[in-house]
Amino acid sequence: MLRTDLNRRLRVLRLRTRLLFGGLAWPRPAEGYATRAFDWIGQAIEAISWKTARAAIRAIEWRRVALVASEPFVLPTEFRAAMVRILAYICGLGALSLLAAGLFSEPRSMALMEPAPRPAWIEVEKPWPAFQQDIPGFSESETQYAIRRHAEGGGRKDILSFGELGRTQRFMSFEIYRAGRELAEFGRPADDVRALASEYGRVSRMHTTLPIPSKFGKLQTFEFAIGPFSSYNCIGFIRSFDAPRVQITGLSCNMNLLVDRSAISCGLDRLTLMSAGSDPEIARLFAQAELRRNFCGARDHLLYATPKRPGGDVTQLTAAKPRLRGRIAR
Repeated sequence: MLRTDLNRRLRVLRLRTRLLFGGLAWPRPAEGYATRAFDWIGQAIEAISWKTARAAIRAIEWRRVALVASEPFVLPTEFRAAMVRILAYICGLGALSLLAAGLFSEPRSMALMEPAPRPAWIEVEKPWPAFQQDIPGFSESETQYAIRRHAEGGGRKDILSFGELGRTQRFMSFEIYRAGRELAEFGRPADDVRALASEYGRVSRMHTTLPIPSKFGKLQTFEFAIGPFSSYNCIGFIRSFDAPRVQITGLSCNMNLLVDRSAISCGLDRLTLMSAGSDPEIARLFAQAELRRNFCGARDHLLYATPKRPGGDVTQLTAAKPRLRGRIAR
């Protein structure tokens, strides 16, 4: 049993030594020297233990043991000394095995006892939508609504997404972030847009572009590619407010096509508040934004109807006939 256990542990030590030396890129001679050193130490311990045990067994005078076997509880002195030595060597080997197991074993039990780290943002199950949005070209089955709450700060993110990267040709996502105690101030717009886009894939070739007008004001925009082989061309947009502390961000992506910037402005125009709950500041923000709503270009001055000229109604001009002067008039 002890020889088998010792050989097994020595094989494990040799394997871990090879892995360690291979991960550290040490020279191959050093790996061979270390392996031979472990083999030599194991063989030496095994040989010493086995020789000691055999010497102790041979030292016993078995004739005297047979002569006194009839007398109960009486053993020769040599037999008792040999048994003590054998037990001492066995205990020593057991202690060495336990020490090796404790030094080189993986801390699996400790890893199992440690609780899993709690995520910073928690997904809300069965979210009750606080915002509504309708994007042309997307069906109801392609629309998702999600709510995330910060575990400690109390911040809230409402996420409306249309389509899915990798499955649909178009993809749009809008995020309304109401910051809590977890954030003192919003970061740089480019960093926040990159962090949002990185949730969907690898971001490459990111650069700043012209702002996009909306009912919330002008939004900063960034063009980049996302996904494997840069298959999606995307525009990320962002606008932050100090009072209330709200940030509106989003993505608009097309597969191998240019992104329509007017579709982003129209999508922001269609973003409406359904329920403010106990947050009057967000209600005030959206109420003021509705006053500047463009209705997807319907209020553009190029599309306005020509106003009527005051007093220029033909029916009013012909309704009252002018009276004639002179005697003919009656």
